[in-house]
This record gives sequence, structure tokens and C-alpha cells, in this order.
Amino acid sequence: MLLEFILQVLLSFFLTLKPTNNFLIGDNMKSIKLIFFFLLLLFAVPANSQDNADYFPYKQNNYWEYDWIEWGYPDTIVSLSVFDSVDNEGRKIAIFDSYFINPIEPPAMLPDSGIFIIDTSLNVLSNTGWVAGECNQEFSIYYKLNGNQGDQWVICSGGDPISYEMARIREIRDDLILGVPTKVMQIDYYWTIDSTDTIGILQWGSDFLAQGFGLQGRFSSEFASIYLKGAVIDGILYGDTTNIVVGLNENVQPNQPLNFELFQNYPNPFNPNTTITYAIPKNGLVTLKVYDILGIELASLVNENKETGSYSVMFNASELPSGIYFYTLTSGNFMATKKLILLK
Repeated sequence: MLLEFILQVLLSFFLTLKPTNNFLIGDNMKSIKLIFFFLLLLFAVPANSQDNADYFPYKQNNYWEYDWIEWGYPDTIVSLSVFDSVDNEGRKIAIFDSYFINPIEPPAMLPDSGIFIIDTSLNVLSNTGWVAGECNQEFSIYYKLNGNQGDQWVICSGGDPISYEMARIREIRDDLILGVPTKVMQIDYYWTIDSTDTIGILQWGSDFLAQGFGLQGRFSSEFASIYLKGAVIDGILYGDTTNIVVGLNENVQPNQPLNFELFQNYPNPFNPNTTITYAIPKNGLVTLKVYDILGIELASLVNENKETGSYSVMFNASELPSGIYFYTLTSGNFMATKKLILLK
């Protein structure tokens, strides 16, 4: 992004040069301009080829430092991408974790800590967080990275009379984030009784996604607000990252989960394949088994020693009838069970 900006400035400079007796004249000047034009294509086209997926840089070992402001209680929080993979349908799966670092404390309730799925249409879905927390469904659409200004969608619905939790892209604008020219997408969240409503009866927050950086900020009237101070994206440091490095060195490595986690399978309902993701904070024997509603074991997906980290495993239920099943993760004293639904 920055390279493209510099090259454009240089191009404008060269194109305004006037030939003189003491400088480039005639064909030489034309040749210089032509060479520079091709150099611009060489470097600027890759920059322009950056697609909207860059609004959500999910790759493992990326991490961010935010100012955390909650009703006059300031703090600093680090968000980590601890896992990423691609499932057999081409969806990207990522797991984020977070913790306070002034002082270092166990996982903070950063609303977007958890599992995310980026589908092939660049919709970002999650089953946890500030938006989906009250939804009666396992995965909701947080962001539409390919959305345009004015686009809106239903996150979830429920109640009597029925009401809708909505997201709407208020604007997409050029901005300067951590010294880098980029684009920012502002998404507003609100409740309404009409899914076509563009304002809502209660607007309670906004997310700001910066292309190349991810979540740049969050304003909320009901939860904590956060503002990006620094980031490490694909190994490149931006802004103030001193606390990030110190926090990681003293607490955890970027690929080390802080807690045991068993995430909801995706998709769910499914037919016949689904992906189950889990995280373990220390080495040990791990078992992951599937049971029917009578408690009869149907499949052993994992039964081995695992190192600290996050993992995904696919479950194929092609030989089972439609119905409700359960999967259980066990490691040491930890055990968790979740429900999955096979629908043929």
C-alpha cells in the first residue's frame, strides 16, 4: 500500500518534467517515462490486486495490540491468531485468543476471541463474540468483506414479536492507519423490528475494519471500546508493538492457546462431513469421540498425545442416519461435550 503511494507520487513528478537543454530531451525523455511506467505496473499492480480478504488477516501468528476502554477503566489487550487452516470445502478457519498485559492476566473477554470461518464469498462467520452472543444459532455473519456501502444483513432474529439483530456497512473510506494509506470499512450494529430498516431502534456499536490490518477499532455503547495501537501482520511490525513483544515473551508464544477449548463443529447441521476444532494449552493425551444419544461410542476421531496447539479434524457421518449426536474432548482433567446434527 505504501509502495504504491510512493510510486504514484514519483510518476506524477516524472510526468510533469519539462525537457530542457540541461536535462532529458526528445526520445530520451520518452524512454525514461516508458521505463518508469512499466516499473509502476510491476510494483503497483500487485498492490492493487489486494482483495477484500485483507480486511480480515487471519493467518496464524498475526497479532494486535489495542487500547481497551471500558467505563473509565483503561487497559491494554493483545489479540492473537493462534490457528488457521482450510477445510475440504475451501473455507478458511481461524482461532483468535486474547489477554490483558498491564499486568498480564488470563484470557480477556475480547468479543472477537474464538473461532471464525471465512467462506468462499468472503463472509466472516463466528459462534462467539459481541454480535452473536445473543443469537439462537451457532454461527452468525459478522462481516461481509465483499460488501458495499449501504449493504445490510440479518445477524440473527428471535423473540415475540420478532426482532432482528442487524449489521449495515455505513461507509468505506480511504484512511491512514499506523502510517499506511488504506481503506476502512465501518459496520454498524443495531436492533430493529423490520429487517429492511436502515437505522434501527437501537444502534449500539460499530466495527472498523482496515484493509491489511483487520479490526482497527470498535466503538460500543454497551461493551468495551478498543483502538488499535500496533500490529504484527505477516511478520511486519506496524505502530506501537512494544507491549505485544513483551507480553508474548512473558506469557505465551503466538501459537500457544491459553485454555482448553472445544469449538462448535462447522457446518452444523451437516451432511455428511463436518469439521471439529479444538485447542489444548499443554502437551498430553487427547481423545475426541462421537456418541449417539444413548451414549454409545460411534467414532474415535483422536486418541493420541498432542503438543500444545490448535487442531481441526473432519468427521464423516455418511454411514449414520440423520439425527442428533454428541462429541466429547478429553485431556487430563478437562472434558467438554457439544452437540452436532446430521441432516440428510
